[in-house]
Amino acid sequence: MNQLSLLNWMLLSTVLLGAWWACYRLALRPERSFAYNRAFLVLGPLLAAGLPLLPLAWPAGWWGTGPAGLAGVAAGLLPTVEVGAPGTAAVAVGPDWSFWLLAVYLAGAALMLARLFYGLGRLWRTARRLPRTAHAGYTLAETHGQLPTSSFGRVVFWDETLTLSPAEARQVLRHELAHVQQGHTYDRLLLELLRAALWFNPFVHLCGRALALTHEYLADEAALHDDSSPTPSLSTSYSQLLARQVASRLGFSVPLAHSFSHSQTLSRIAMIQKTNPIRRWKQWLALPLAGVLVVAVACEKAAPPAEPAVSVATQNIATPPSPPVVYETVEQMPELPGGGGPEAIVRTIQQHLDYPNVVPASRKDGTSFVSFIVTEKGEVQAVKVLKSLGAEYDAAVVAAIQKLPTFVAGRKAGKPVAVSYTVPIRFVWKATVRVANSLPLGWQGWAVDAPGDGC
Repeated sequence: MNQLSLLNWMLLSTVLLGAWWACYRLALRPERSFAYNRAFLVLGPLLAAGLPLLPLAWPAGWWGTGPAGLAGVAAGLLPTVEVGAPGTAAVAVGPDWSFWLLAVYLAGAALMLARLFYGLGRLWRTARRLPRTAHAGYTLAETHGQLPTSSFGRVVFWDETLTLSPAEARQVLRHELAHVQQGHTYDRLLLELLRAALWFNPFVHLCGRALALTHEYLADEAALHDDSSPTPSLSTSYSQLLARQVASRLGFSVPLAHSFSHSQTLSRIAMIQKTNPIRRWKQWLALPLAGVLVVAVACEKAAPPAEPAVSVATQNIATPPSPPVVYETVEQMPELPGGGGPEAIVRTIQQHLDYPNVVPASRKDGTSFVSFIVTEKGEVQAVKVLKSLGAEYDAAVVAAIQKLPTFVAGRKAGKPVAVSYTVPIRFVWKATVRVANSLPLGWQGWAVDAPGDGC
């Protein structure tokens, strides 16, 4: 994944998870369909992280012709060639955006992972000194007031110093056992890993908070159902127990553990008092939403740039009945003999490219875009100016690209295929040519002093 792909993935994942979160926030959050909401909140970040990485794209023919005028063309973007007018000087400037983008992302992910492992280590150090008793399906660790009543994995931390009646103790234990039996810890750990990968995405952090609260709703529901439906008096007593516990343990919590005393208690009490029926139709909203997100990602990957106007000469050429498929990216991209990647292609173009011989008053400062195809035989064909600065500039660019040597053809699934490229050519006539040779792929630039008379 190059830096432009990384940026594109970050933007796509943010948009996808934002739409997913909006569906939860507006439609699902008020409902008591806790098990469904739990799955919805875990699935959202998984889709946001993975969907943009899948090779989704509509068949290229659905979108007509691409920038090179052939069906299936979606040109890959090469670094920028920057050409100075005669007498200009080349100066290398600009920060290394490709390096810093990747460095910032990796630093954020590493910080989130360090935070996760620090919390796990702190919990392990605290819990390993506590006496434990094995029970069927769980382990009870008595905290003697050192930790609040909570759970993690298959361990229930029990604060026996709390003043609880036998009925209240059974309710609290059923609450914590619901966390253990339903595997809530594994949801939390999975979401923490996704938060590390998507740390830049604000919606993944909202999903984490909402998932923790949904886990508490599920555990509260289990605590209130003891072989019978909850009665109003039982719900009231349980709400009073929640309020009393959070007041007595305020500010004391266990990292990453599901705590009976601290999990947005007011929201839990309000949900316990709800008796309205669940509106099941809202759960079907996930299907069309998922379909829309898949279509959006596929369209984003497949949509080519706007097609330029077709010249009269092109219109007079008969269209072949089965035009060849031209790829944007393949496993092994075309390279010049000797390798060197996209930068070598740009350097070779620049070696043959001079600033057009025009009078100083007619010189322009701008960027021209040109596409070309490297065929399965490595030949350069279908050179076309997508954005023109003038006839003289177009002629100079086309001539330089046509002087490219035969490539080592690109390969897909081991077979040589045609690949389309688009190269931006920036013409600068001012006294100094700015060179951003450290920008990300697609934004990089080089400058030359074109031979000829000075200004």
